Amino acid sequence: MSGRKRKEAIRAPTRDVPGVLNWAWPTSPRIFTVYDKYADMEAVLVAGAEVWTLSVQGREQVFRFPSEAERGLQQKLVMLTQVERSPSSVYKFTRSLLLNWTLYVHLLEEGPLRVQECWDDCVHDIDTAKAAKTILRLAISSSLGDWGTRYGDLVKGLDTRANAIVAAQRGKIRRRESLVSIARQAELVRVLDTRGLEPALLEQQAEGLAALALAFQHGMRPVQMLSIKLEHVHSLVDASGDPICLVSFHQAKQKDGNTVNGEMVRQVNPEWARPVVLLLEYAKSAGRTRLFSSENSEDLWSKVKNACSAVDAKVDFNISKLRHSSAQALADAGHSRKSIQWFLGHANDNAASSYVKASRLQGNLINEALGASKLYDSMVSMAFGEFVTVEELSRVDEAEQIGGIIGDTLVAGIGRCRTRQSACSYDPVISCYGCHKYIPALNPAAHMEAIAGMREQVLVFVKAGDETSATYLQMRKALAGAQRALEDSRRILGGARG
Repeated sequence: MSGRKRKEAIRAPTRDVPGVLNWAWPTSPRIFTVYDKYADMEAVLVAGAEVWTLSVQGREQVFRFPSEAERGLQQKLVMLTQVERSPSSVYKFTRSLLLNWTLYVHLLEEGPLRVQECWDDCVHDIDTAKAAKTILRLAISSSLGDWGTRYGDLVKGLDTRANAIVAAQRGKIRRRESLVSIARQAELVRVLDTRGLEPALLEQQAEGLAALALAFQHGMRPVQMLSIKLEHVHSLVDASGDPICLVSFHQAKQKDGNTVNGEMVRQVNPEWARPVVLLLEYAKSAGRTRLFSSENSEDLWSKVKNACSAVDAKVDFNISKLRHSSAQALADAGHSRKSIQWFLGHANDNAASSYVKASRLQGNLINEALGASKLYDSMVSMAFGEFVTVEELSRVDEAEQIGGIIGDTLVAGIGRCRTRQSACSYDPVISCYGCHKYIPALNPAAHMEAIAGMREQVLVFVKAGDETSATYLQMRKALAGAQRALEDSRRILGGARG
């Protein structure tokens, strides 16, 4: 972390030795590692050390612990509760632990009979509340002091002080106050359309434009962008010679704890792909393993601002508003809650519901039946653009490769299921098109086979006069989805195949 400004260490005040030090706390490991994706650095934290230093979102953070007795318990609490957590989570917990040590000791020693009173008097913010509940749950699971498993529901019911803040945030979304104005969005489109075609973009300019394109189109967070490695960027050329850029993101774990294997791939708008491709070339020339050279989100956003100011485009918003605007654009275009949830990477669709409620186009959404709108089709292609190549599909587990029979035709190779096809209770192939767990294959021929099979089945229903059955309507919807997958895969491949 040479060259970075060293922050003042966070210290715990020296106080009287608390009685909780004598409790039989579980044994913790001697070494604890924390990996920061921003800086591609791993910090090794050793039990008993007076100072811990770790990288958090590319910035060095230093913790200085008090006397040896208290230090042992404080570090034990971190090591027992923060395993496999992100650097940000470790930082927030450890910071709260040191700054509020007297409060946490008081909560533990007061016991379950007086914890509510103490909580109401002393716990007023989210970080303090989250750390406190984590510590109390550890005491409960270990049956320490007066704490036992019967008090689990009591601690669970303690107010995390997050409700008011979350409600305020969702209120802003529903009132459309979290969005970049339409005028500003038009300026950003102009910046990307014009600057992206400049013949001699410098590396810093390409980096700012690439970050703007990924944040504006895909709602990407800085940590996602700064974690992109060179092998995650796939540069192709279509039949007309224009660049095609696919960027993949590996999601090791979602917020709900579910593991997602493999990568999800998104296509950069072809008109905006050149800065990303050019930045890839700069990164290779510099010998970097990462696409972006910025070490933290502030540096990255500064380059975005500079790229915009060069053509007099004002940036009076933050990157979070770009993310909100991307999600709201999908809702306005008729996207489902589940799709918006997946787009944002959230564990539930609560936030997605706020965007849908804010949409000014709900009447059109119903009338256009979630697929007839050209605007909806274009937003699906632009915002998601997620496909799996034929080669990548051949390497995934067979249970995730989609195949089935439509009429008398065996259809395979249309794409990949995010879970496993065997775990799905719906008909394969037909139910896949339109499902948020489905990743289409860049294989026009496979989609053409599926379309041919479904058209045969549709004709059977039409000839029989059975055009109101649920099966017929499902087939029509699947046929529309297959047609979109075919058109998008042809567009990405530039008509080279299929």
